[in-house]
Amino acid sequence: MKEKTIIFVVPMLLFLASLVSTSIGAYTPGVASSYAQPYRPSACYGNSDNGTNIISVSDSLWDNRNACGRKYGVWCTTASEAMFQNCSGDNGYEVTVVDYCGHCNDFTMLLSQEVFSALTNTENGVIQILYKEI
Repeated sequence: MKEKTIIFVVPMLLFLASLVSTSIGAYTPGVASSYAQPYRPSACYGNSDNGTNIISVSDSLWDNRNACGRKYGVWCTTASEAMFQNCSGDNGYEVTVVDYCGHCNDFTMLLSQEVFSALTNTENGVIQILYKEI
């Protein structure tokens, strides 16, 4: 009886562990700062108004302009280093790629000022983020 229980429990534990690692693996850590209006013109949509839940992405996400219109979920993570600002809540935001940030060597993305200030308790600075394509 014990052997049958072990045969059932071990695969179940391995399956549950794989679900947890898959969920965690879906999020990518990054670094973000903000940019302020005017948000137009943008590299993706010219003078079109795309609202304020928008981002400008660095080379790592730009994908030769194929990133235009991609949607990401972005979450601020509490920082341990002094240069990073603290998060203001656990809320994540859905953002859309509308622009390219060719000078963003130190950042994964620039968030619109509205999204940035909703994620953190500062108007200027740098935050650590988790993001995933949605």
